[in-house]
Amino acid sequence: MRRLLGLISTFDHNVMAHSATLRPSSLDTGMQFASTIANYSKPWIAISLLLSRHPGAPRRAAVRGILAVGATSLLANVAFKFSLPRPRPDHFSMPLHRRRIRMPKSSSFPSGHSAVAAAFATGVALESPALGLAIAPLAATVAYSRVHNGVHWPSDVIVGSALGVGIAFATRRWWAALPATPSISNIPGDAPALPDGNGLLIVANPESGSESDTLRDSIKELLPHAEFVDIPIGETQADTHAKLIQLIKQRNPSALGVLGGDGTVRTVAAAAALTHHPLAVFPGGTLNHFAIDIGTLDVCTTAAAVASGDSRRIDLATAIADSHTDHTFINTASLGTYPAALKVRKKWERHLGKWIPLALGMIRELAANDPLQLTLDGQHIRVRTLFIGNGTYQPAHRIPVGRSSMADGNLDIRIIRADLTLSYTRALYAVITGTLMTSPTYLRLLSPSLNIELTDPAPLALDGDPVSDVQQLTVRTEPHALTVYAPMSQG
Repeated sequence: MRRLLGLISTFDHNVMAHSATLRPSSLDTGMQFASTIANYSKPWIAISLLLSRHPGAPRRAAVRGILAVGATSLLANVAFKFSLPRPRPDHFSMPLHRRRIRMPKSSSFPSGHSAVAAAFATGVALESPALGLAIAPLAATVAYSRVHNGVHWPSDVIVGSALGVGIAFATRRWWAALPATPSISNIPGDAPALPDGNGLLIVANPESGSESDTLRDSIKELLPHAEFVDIPIGETQADTHAKLIQLIKQRNPSALGVLGGDGTVRTVAAAAALTHHPLAVFPGGTLNHFAIDIGTLDVCTTAAAVASGDSRRIDLATAIADSHTDHTFINTASLGTYPAALKVRKKWERHLGKWIPLALGMIRELAANDPLQLTLDGQHIRVRTLFIGNGTYQPAHRIPVGRSSMADGNLDIRIIRADLTLSYTRALYAVITGTLMTSPTYLRLLSPSLNIELTDPAPLALDGDPVSDVQQLTVRTEPHALTVYAPMSQG
């Protein structure tokens, strides 16, 4: 160990001595600016705020990057610096014009600036490689500036950068990165190719998202003969469904389209399945979970699939509440604390994305609400929350972020139990540490159907929207019930 430390010390002193011999240039001013501006993580916070304004990968990248920054700053600037103190380089060994950066009084090891910069760039890259590549030069500049300005040894920067990269990757332990290419179905559909949109009736929700008019104009440019109609709103969901079915029968299109968020997509998808029309999903909501999972990330991708006729057959799911009310859902159904946590997510998702507010909401509601007493396919159990996904969600034993299949005929059922000693504490620990797989408080089942009887009514949420309180619930898959336009690269 002494020999290794001696080699590192020699390396550090040689690099610093060589750096001190560099001639004055405009690089000096740039490095001083880079070090100063990076104080208190200012550039990373600013970039994350900018990225968070854009749904999808940019917003996820912003949240993961800032999470990595927070964890890295805590470890590098607190834990490591206090436990592994190291003197700073001799500031007077540097030329006078390069001593304009104030020498910090904290330990030199490791470089907090370098660690945080590397953590943010890596966290962003895990969600969007292109954005991570764009940020990497700035992160590298900040890291090098600490050596150039004489406030850190080179090994401080190297170890700090490695620490930041490692912590960014560690965030995947409990929040997995969304797969770049989701695999939704290997069952081809028979949707017609509509190169100019002739025969396509697009049902739009003008209140979904903030760019509805702009998206309509974009679709009209791509599919000039497509017809638009606003979704007919009834007094109840059943009235809306009936009016939409009547409208479809009157227009008799070759295919249906939908422009809106997941709630609108759910309504139109149910009608499309009932009338046997293929569905083109044009993402027009805030989060667009369903559109992301089938690979139609933007209107251009959807329009291209419509023009070529590329399509897949996928499952829908039905929730029958109290033996008489049928509800179709496309993403998820939930009982217990999950519907309450959805309210927290809706409040903060525009700023923090969907998963972080959802996790925080789950933690709060798990502590605050009484468990549900229910019978699950004949088995009595007390649970804190019950999650039911249409299709197989991934990862299997962490917060679900996307689907690996939407055509396997299964519901993905996840349960947090409340009938074990210290169940809340154990479940919370498992969520935070990413160890749900081995926690007895967590159950995961794959099944085509599920029958639930509750002792008392509990709130039901479908696709992130509260529906009603229910006491009896039957949930089942409808295999291959819907044909969707989707790029052939999926699956």
